[in-house]
Amino acid sequence: MNDLPRGTPDPPPSGGAGPLSPGESGERPMSMPAAGGWVAGVTFLFLWLLGIIATFRPDERLDVISSFGCQAVAYLLGLFGVLQIHAPRASIRELLGVRRTHAAFYPIAIALGVALEGPIAAVYDAIERRWPSGVSERELVKIFAEASALELAALGAVFIALGPAVEEIFFRGALVRPLRQRYAAPLVIAATSALFAVAHIEWQKFLPIAIFGVFLGVLRVASGSLLPPVLLHATYNAIQCYALLTVAAADPAGEAAAAPPAGAPAPAWVVAASSACALVLVALAIALGNRAEAAVRAREKDAP
Repeated sequence: MNDLPRGTPDPPPSGGAGPLSPGESGERPMSMPAAGGWVAGVTFLFLWLLGIIATFRPDERLDVISSFGCQAVAYLLGLFGVLQIHAPRASIRELLGVRRTHAAFYPIAIALGVALEGPIAAVYDAIERRWPSGVSERELVKIFAEASALELAALGAVFIALGPAVEEIFFRGALVRPLRQRYAAPLVIAATSALFAVAHIEWQKFLPIAIFGVFLGVLRVASGSLLPPVLLHATYNAIQCYALLTVAAADPAGEAAAAPPAGAPAPAWVVAASSACALVLVALAIALGNRAEAAVRAREKDAP
């Protein structure tokens, strides 16, 4: 017999104040159309902010720092929107998956960042040769060549640390857990990879970025943590940043715009070998995620 007054909530089940399940915590599953809407919204906001910046800086010179600032504002607003609508009572850490996992995922992430550079660059180069986008790395090389030491430090922070963190926080953080409440992991990986590619606007980059997104998504789901994909993304960007610095250093007079683009196509055998390494590493990550106790515990926090 329940002697509590009418309207009084029932007490929690025995076991004390343990962690709430997704349903008990008020989390709302996210549909695929909703995920597409969130990505469209943050992308539109990013472009709108860039347009405002352009009205005050009509020289149209590529400004990496301002561009990143617009992206960070748009993506972080998207994060807080997802938090309020889909997980209003969850912590940001839990929504994003900022949690411990098996330590072996971190060296795997770094190795994947190195291995993926060759095959992804090869795919993008092949598309660019067939359908040129008109966007050249020469402008970035020029910016690196003309930058002061302080500016180079800021550019490095954006390319290697801040940029990857912001993108992963939104695509492999804010979207993954709400989508996992409704869909299986492979579908979530495919969807977030496609949305990640489309958000980069240039259609010539869709396929290589989607491939990159698949590896990031697999690492996120296998490890149960956002940290390994952030490390993978940062490693990949660091290699590209080093290539830009190398080309820029070869022309300290600031005439790097006439230099060949950074990251010339690698030999076919290098691309094949690095592709094979990437596949072995991702298979190792999946096996580790299924067997390592720390990874299993982390993955359970995202499961429906």
